[in-house]
Amino acid sequence: MDISNMSGKFLIASPGMDDPNFRHSVVLMCEHSREGAFGLVINKMLMTSFVPLLSAFDIRESMVDMPVYYGGPVRPEQGYVIYSSYDARYGAMRITEDLAVTASQEILRDLAGGRGPEKFMFALGFAGWAANQLEEELVMDFWLVAPPDDDIIFDVPVVERWQRAVGSIGVDPQRFFFRGGNS
Repeated sequence: MDISNMSGKFLIASPGMDDPNFRHSVVLMCEHSREGAFGLVINKMLMTSFVPLLSAFDIRESMVDMPVYYGGPVRPEQGYVIYSSYDARYGAMRITEDLAVTASQEILRDLAGGRGPEKFMFALGFAGWAANQLEEELVMDFWLVAPPDDDIIFDVPVVERWQRAVGSIGVDPQRFFFRGGNS
């Protein structure tokens, strides 16, 4: 496997990872290059309702409510929407053919107004790695790698996403040997 580009993949925290920011996390990798990497945790909820945050995004009311996810420890005030199907008008970063992510407030206004993409999730913060940091973590077995799965992102209950992602690559967490040490 080429570990120099994890863009468009799931990073699944190895069963032995004990870093509180990433223990049992599933990270959708949005971008990975020589300069570093950017992803969003998709299986940790911060709040069950977006409504308390409406004023922070200059939105008066919302026809739709949604949970707020913990995207990662970097810039926790920054919001991101992962959505499908890709729509260029939101200035989005395309992750796969249909999957995209954007920090545009326009998509939040559209969602609040009952418009916008059919499948979406909102996260605050992101997971970030400096140059070569992610590659080192992969070599140390901190992360398992899987193809992304829209069902896991949008349809599987949040408490089942890590287990489902691990299972998607045939790993039994009870039999996994973690050799990476403390993360």
